[in-house]
Amino acid sequence: MEFLVHNISHSDLVVELSWLREDGAAASSNGATVPTARQPVASVDVDDAAVPLSVLGRPKFSLFQQTSQHILERVQQLRHPKREANQPTHAAAVLSVSDGTETPSLLHPTLLDIGNTPGERWKACCHDTQSPIGFNLADAPIPMSNDQLLTDFQLRGEVETTRLVEKHWDRVGITAVYFPLVALLLPKWTQVLKEFQSEGSRQLVYLISGAGIPRNVEHSHSGNSTEITAQLIVLFVHQYYPDMTAIQVHSGSNIFRFDDNVQFMTRELRPLLETHRETLVDRCGEAWKSHFHVTIAYADGPPARLSALNASLRMYRPSYLHIWQLKTFWHERKLSMADVDFHSFENIEASPLVTPSKADALTQMIVREMRKFRDQFLAAEGEGEVAGFWLRKSRKPVLAVLLIEKPAAELGGRPTIVVQRGMNCEVSMPTGSLCAERNAIGSALASDPTLTRRALKMIAVLGLNLTAGGNSSSVTSPTASEDTGDDAKRKEPSQGASFDKTASTSTAPAELHVVEAANPQVLSVRVRPAAVQSSLSSAATNNSTVAARAGRGRGRGRGKRELETKNANLTSPRKPKRPRTFSFDEVAEWLVKIAEANPSFRVVTFENSRCRNVYINQIM
Repeated sequence: MEFLVHNISHSDLVVELSWLREDGAAASSNGATVPTARQPVASVDVDDAAVPLSVLGRPKFSLFQQTSQHILERVQQLRHPKREANQPTHAAAVLSVSDGTETPSLLHPTLLDIGNTPGERWKACCHDTQSPIGFNLADAPIPMSNDQLLTDFQLRGEVETTRLVEKHWDRVGITAVYFPLVALLLPKWTQVLKEFQSEGSRQLVYLISGAGIPRNVEHSHSGNSTEITAQLIVLFVHQYYPDMTAIQVHSGSNIFRFDDNVQFMTRELRPLLETHRETLVDRCGEAWKSHFHVTIAYADGPPARLSALNASLRMYRPSYLHIWQLKTFWHERKLSMADVDFHSFENIEASPLVTPSKADALTQMIVREMRKFRDQFLAAEGEGEVAGFWLRKSRKPVLAVLLIEKPAAELGGRPTIVVQRGMNCEVSMPTGSLCAERNAIGSALASDPTLTRRALKMIAVLGLNLTAGGNSSSVTSPTASEDTGDDAKRKEPSQGASFDKTASTSTAPAELHVVEAANPQVLSVRVRPAAVQSSLSSAATNNSTVAARAGRGRGRGRGKRELETKNANLTSPRKPKRPRTFSFDEVAEWLVKIAEANPSFRVVTFENSRCRNVYINQIM
């Protein structure tokens, strides 16, 4: 199941106000498309002045629900007209956008290839460069007086535009209603689902509406409500996106108060999601998380509303669609996909994906140690009992590298860096498993009983997959070509129990003495010569896309690497799963206890098993 949660605000509704002339110029100026920057709004010359035939407008704050109610009644009338069957209605507004050659950031029509039912013109059909954005009411405009136009709406345009409208427009009507934020969110969400191979999942759109207490005590408390607007958007989703289910959840008044929003989210919104979650648990068991994904739309709304929404759904580790330009349609009459950004939960949590070469010296060191550990583990796969005994249940090896900085034995001496490895074991499931992180920490303490928590600097965690059958496979080590720039200059030897290391950055000591603690026998890894490697087929990466939807980490790889055999660990998916930092409460508790005495303790996880990009998380 895929969930999109969007808070409806006053930015979600824009109306087109037209001059209803006797010659019908207003209706023809609207037609089936909306004027764009390349196709300006139609106007007529009156007394040597270019009077616009239509302008965009927004209802005033306390008249928002009243205007939405009039529009809803007219839309419902057009949806179910009392006409003959051979007289179809024209109630579909579409947005004309530029082609990709001139402005590639605009909506691409293939994202909204909606079919057209014969005899039903309500649904928009995407013809090359047209995308749905609202409803066209030109067949039956909502009439209003000139005084209402100036007092009830905020008009788009300069002061001169308002003056011309006030002077010349005698008959005014609402001829179209647009939903610029939803019209941008839904195709972007569709694109994201397609990239993660989840377009076939059930898609539910939760539209949250509400009202705030107005500053003017004489105004109605429900006058600014977005409840009716949400109902209009439900109709919009139903007409243009039949595969999606739109659900409105209304919170009532007081959306500006944090406490009221928290109660609404926890008592009304979250129970609806929990109902779907329980259905998945009954159907999928422990695998329900891989089928339950929440995306929050960060668009417009009171800070208390958005904060409460984010806090209440944080337990689901949601992704985010952030519309950082809210008024592109208001100013330019166009939609731009560049106005909305997708962010994974990890990026919003302020731990963006970084390359090791841009990190500090200790992080670069632990990444190199993890690459060596990974290469040696994969080279030895099938030679022991890892698949047959130690990991026979899950067949999911997890590698951990713990970096320890011991103070210098003598005053003025160099600190010693100790590297301790660990991996998970599942010897007997009834008695519990041993995770990689605790294995590394316990082994480090066993090697040095004087170890303190302040000496533990960071721990790196990498998840792998055993190949089918657990047979030994020759793999090409990515380490040879993964270290570039400064990384390549400081590349460590693949063998040797201890060595001196010189690495300097602005945040690291000038010299570090590095020792691998309890280092097992180093296994040789065969590296394919560059001349042979360049001639390999890239088909080895084709099978990796199966796991692309399993996680929500959104980092992209920097290229493809050909392997001697199809090893799933080294054929990175286009949208790889972010390995866990810690999936058990016991592990989290261990790391929290270490961070209490050592707040600078960090956890390093990887974009994928290639270890080209890392996430650096600080526990506290």
